[in-house]
Amino acid sequence: MDKVRLAIVGCGTISQLNAPGYLMHDNCEITALCDPQPERAEQRARQWGISPRIHSSYEDLLNDATVDAVELLTPTHLHPKQIVDGLNAGKHVSCQKPISSTVAEIDTIAAALSGATTKYRTTENFLYYPPIVKAKELLDAGVIGEPSIVRIRTVRGKLASSQIEVSPGAYEWRRDPSLHAGGMLYDDGWHKYATAIWWIGEIESVQSIVSRSDDYLDETPSAAIWKFKDKNCLGILEYSSAPEMNIRGRYYAADEFFEIQGSKGAIWVTRCTGEMLDLPPVMVVKGIETTGIQVPMDWIEGFNGAARQFIDSIIGDEQPNMDIDFSRQTMQTAMAVYQAAAEERPVKPSSLT
Repeated sequence: MDKVRLAIVGCGTISQLNAPGYLMHDNCEITALCDPQPERAEQRARQWGISPRIHSSYEDLLNDATVDAVELLTPTHLHPKQIVDGLNAGKHVSCQKPISSTVAEIDTIAAALSGATTKYRTTENFLYYPPIVKAKELLDAGVIGEPSIVRIRTVRGKLASSQIEVSPGAYEWRRDPSLHAGGMLYDDGWHKYATAIWWIGEIESVQSIVSRSDDYLDETPSAAIWKFKDKNCLGILEYSSAPEMNIRGRYYAADEFFEIQGSKGAIWVTRCTGEMLDLPPVMVVKGIETTGIQVPMDWIEGFNGAARQFIDSIIGDEQPNMDIDFSRQTMQTAMAVYQAAAEERPVKPSSLT
């Protein structure tokens, strides 16, 4: 296959970040858009300067023989069936995180994959964000020695303006406990668990404190600590809210700070979603020696990289990052954070089925 004919399914807010990478790829053509509100798909087509076929039904899209692959940007509770149906229809499937609402649903997807001839991956933009990728390279090269602590801090504040328009109803289904498995520690936390697992490895045991509020999504302040399997290394996750603090950024009112402490030094990733700190995006700290490393740091670069690898993997017949096993580990970790808080005890993610 020399060119992948892609359909984007779901033309809401996040499509504005996912689509540009596909539009820029020389070996990809967005030939179809699918949304239950056809006028929204038509609006995106005009915005992106393309003339795709418009489908209001996912079933109709899957019957479109001119579509090779789908990017699912739909509400989480729809993902398992849409993934399975896409694989059964012979399409390559990339699905926006989180993959599902339960671990059991991932097993259903895995069963469909076992008989599929096409590829699946969970779309996880953090794994392609250049500062996080650079940190992985430095870790693997042994620049800071053996890691002992991974700290991931997230703060949510307020944003003066955004380059993306939030679609009406974008958060309604996320605030419905019957449709969404958790709040920000699940929906946004997925990024952080995936990053930690990609950097260091499988998470063995989790302890946590999770705050609740009248807003189902808001779980601040919260914190989790975990031990990585077969490693003398811990992970620490912090979530805080600063509703009166301005956060510089182009997309969402949040930013992250990552620190990996090793036996020889530390790696800092000083920004991600936002642009809060006036520091190089990656820093290596070795006692009295600090080195700043410049790499592309616009958050959309992670989405562009994710699009690029999905297309390249289809053409090159390779498995793209975040396969079904990686997705299961991430989902189990997210659920373990909630169970550990509810039961006030350590929980092994691998025990959750």
